[in-house]
Amino acid sequence: MNIKCLAIDSDIDNADYYVTEWAERGVSMDRVDNMTEGIEKLLSDKYIFVGINGDAVDFMPLLNTMRSVTYTPIMIVTGDFTTEKEIAALDSGADLYARWHNSPEGNVSSVLAHITRLAVRSQMPPPDSKIIVYKKLLIAPLQQSVFIGNNKLDLTSKEFDVLYMFMSNPGCVFSPEQIYNEVWGLRFNNTTKEVIRTMMKRLRQKLQIDPQSSEFEYIKNIRDVGYSFDP
Repeated sequence: MNIKCLAIDSDIDNADYYVTEWAERGVSMDRVDNMTEGIEKLLSDKYIFVGINGDAVDFMPLLNTMRSVTYTPIMIVTGDFTTEKEIAALDSGADLYARWHNSPEGNVSSVLAHITRLAVRSQMPPPDSKIIVYKKLLIAPLQQSVFIGNNKLDLTSKEFDVLYMFMSNPGCVFSPEQIYNEVWGLRFNNTTKEVIRTMMKRLRQKLQIDPQSSEFEYIKNIRDVGYSFDP
């Protein structure tokens, strides 16, 4: 059985330093750069704990969302420790918010002690969060939140509902009438066709972080038919 931990750390040198420390204890380590990638890993794999470098990752915006998808222990280590930040992190779902020890061995030993205490919870099945992650895009229905990377998008309730419908059905093409019937629950007419066109244009703009690039053009306009999520 391959026992693994997940490191969320954009400081590659720091993360690489701990690979050996954990390997000596029979634990392999996966590393990702940010919280969105970390959540995607947690949705598809099993880890004995998540370790976050609080000095290299902006973890607070997505910490509560990460907690909603897993019972895996979440450990945050930082050099910028204050009681206020500790309380905020623990309230948002962290199991440990601590200062860096002077030695890697000290950090590893501290994490192992907390893992032992939290072992029972880590074996519980994950909660049904209904979160969907696709490329850099994350949607959390229970929190009514959408993130691209660590950036939270400002969506209206209808924009959120439409995006969730698309992300729940990747590759499916929806006509303006289908979108209106599904999200608004009302009968479609020529007037509402313009409502859908305007809203879809606005939603696509909000999802396009770089207007000059189509790398992550999540919603495609299918001419004379409708719209599709990354067909």
